[in-house]
Amino acid sequence: MRSLQKFSLAFAMFVALTVNGSLSFYLHQFFSFGNASNLLLPVSMMLIALFDDTNAKEIWLALGAGVVSDIYSFGIIGIYAVCLPLLCWLLQKVARFLPEVFWARILAVLVAAILVDSFTWLVLNVTGLSNIAFTSLLQSIFPTLIWSFIFAAATYRLWWNLARDHPFMINLENYR
Repeated sequence: MRSLQKFSLAFAMFVALTVNGSLSFYLHQFFSFGNASNLLLPVSMMLIALFDDTNAKEIWLALGAGVVSDIYSFGIIGIYAVCLPLLCWLLQKVARFLPEVFWARILAVLVAAILVDSFTWLVLNVTGLSNIAFTSLLQSIFPTLIWSFIFAAATYRLWWNLARDHPFMINLENYR
């Protein structure tokens, strides 16, 4: 059972993906107000990257979560499979310069949420999968920031505990 502890973050990301899908299904009327995006899974990955900035293996976790999330959400591989590892890498670099306080990390998550929303809009428009006006993207930013703040504030402690106590693919028995 101890050998599975290094996969605790991966299991938690799978649970976050299923909760993300359930929230989208049951609370879609709240997300449709202002065309907000449900970014629970990306926010979770962002928080993990900010908490554990020295674990390069989390970029692989972000890639796996991105591929599974793309298949689940969009039906194509590419949007989150590219965006999540890049954001994980970028936030791990930024985390070294940020103060380790709640508000600094939340601000970094909110800026990254804007990047995720914009990247998703760009990819969907460039590939022709959707034709969403730029004004719709601008109108969706504020509601997406509100939902991202709610998700980040609600799950902040959970991801902090998981990243600290069960880092991805690291056997902590060597350090105890």
